[in-house]
Amino acid sequence: MSGMRARQSMTFSAFQRAALRALAALTMLLATSVRSNFVFDDDPFQPVTQDETVAVGGVVTLTCSVKENDNSSLQWSNTAQQTLYFGEKRALRDNRIQLVKSTGTELIISISDVQLSDDGEYTCSIFTMPVRTARATVTVLGVPGKPVITGFDDPVEEGGKVSLTCTSSGSKPPAKLHWYRDQEEIQGRPDVVESNTDEPTYTVTSELTLTVTRDDNNALIACAVDHPSIANGDKRTEQPLSVLFSPSVSIQPESDLPREGEKFFLQCVGNGNPEPTAFVWRRKDAELPPLAKVDGAFLRFESLNKSDNGVYECEADNGIGMGDITHTLLVQDQEDSDLFILTSSLPSSSAFPTDSPEPSVSTSTEDETIPPFSSSSSSTTFPTSTLTISSTLPPFTSAPSTLPPSPEVPTTPLSNALFPDLTLLPSSVPTRTPPSPPSSSPATPSSVPRLNGVHTFTEAGVKAADPTAMSTSSGVDHAVIGGVVAVIVFIMLCLLIVLGRYLIRHKGTYLTHEAKGSDDAPDADTAIINAEGGHSGVDDKKEYFI
Repeated sequence: MSGMRARQSMTFSAFQRAALRALAALTMLLATSVRSNFVFDDDPFQPVTQDETVAVGGVVTLTCSVKENDNSSLQWSNTAQQTLYFGEKRALRDNRIQLVKSTGTELIISISDVQLSDDGEYTCSIFTMPVRTARATVTVLGVPGKPVITGFDDPVEEGGKVSLTCTSSGSKPPAKLHWYRDQEEIQGRPDVVESNTDEPTYTVTSELTLTVTRDDNNALIACAVDHPSIANGDKRTEQPLSVLFSPSVSIQPESDLPREGEKFFLQCVGNGNPEPTAFVWRRKDAELPPLAKVDGAFLRFESLNKSDNGVYECEADNGIGMGDITHTLLVQDQEDSDLFILTSSLPSSSAFPTDSPEPSVSTSTEDETIPPFSSSSSSTTFPTSTLTISSTLPPFTSAPSTLPPSPEVPTTPLSNALFPDLTLLPSSVPTRTPPSPPSSSPATPSSVPRLNGVHTFTEAGVKAADPTAMSTSSGVDHAVIGGVVAVIVFIMLCLLIVLGRYLIRHKGTYLTHEAKGSDDAPDADTAIINAEGGHSGVDDKKEYFI
């Protein structure tokens, strides 16, 4: 019995020793095996790496370094534990993998034209005692393709619904889709992600439903892909919308002031999709004038007449719906179109005596008259103009006012240059009366001009300019010209007098040598003989030879 117990204790002791040996070996294995990115600060021979992320088709660089080296070599291995580089020596014949740098403490390699199959963990090892390793994870991003929008084939009528679908495939990890209307982001349904069977990528789909209005016509609906592999913004596809809607109509006249006797037209403008092609013109409560002709979107008048006044309606049809609008035509008289507003003020009591008889003002019209203006006890009313109006105006009263003193007479550069000493009296030149300051008395109209049936009144306290009055500078120029003409006339008269006196002094009878003695001869023959032989009583000439 005791022998059996001794054998059991020996068996248990051997089992414990074996378990302790296994535990020690496992601990040593764990101590010599180091995971990626885990660095022992107190171990200078531990290699250091870092994870990398790269898009398909890009270039990734893997770096492995140690602080110290005991002449051991560094090695890079791929995800299948195939040696890529052992120090400077290439181990795997793959031209995409190139050596960048190799020293005793650093080994750098690069992989170009990265594919999805290059995704995974790469191992860097240093063959010391024991062997030390470090791992770097390479994440390869699948670049999503350009999104494709489907579901919009034909134009949609206003108020209808449009369902659009956006699809993008080839992304890893799954991309995100966003909808935009012009530059404004709009919300669609949540993205639907599906994995592709042939490769580790994903296909993302999003849907958008819109109720369109006429404002959505020609609007751009865009679907954009957001993914970390897209460096410069996002990829997007745009789809313009085409919305059919009835036309909105407006009437544009040829002129805002149609005159009697002139040619004229009204144009009907319709804005719809499609553009309206059928137009109908009508005149409310009457037929179209006989001289008015319908020319598609135009209603043309050969010669306007007062009888053409009325309300005209245009109706446009584009096959989707109809729109109409009205326009009121008012034909103006030829004289009314040439009128302009004239304003003038009433003279004050200080300029005219108050005891003078009050003249009455009466203006004749077609069938009506304007009653005379009545003034207060201290002022007199004078007529300003005769105007044609179509209504009777009640009498108004003007408040007394005081004219300011006459201003100095201005001169012009021409008058100053020709006559520097010329002085004009203020009474010889029309003066401008500045407007009087506003008074607390109620405003009184001083004139009743009319333009197109609109009456305009001016306050009695405001001095309006007379359009027929001559300006001060014009009066001075006329005076200078008159003075110059007078001087020229005076000089010409003096020259005529001097010339006359000169001609009178040199007037008389002059005898030639041959005519001597002709006055004393009784006849012509005697005169000739006397001229040849000399006159009676005159000594003959004698010649002496010495």
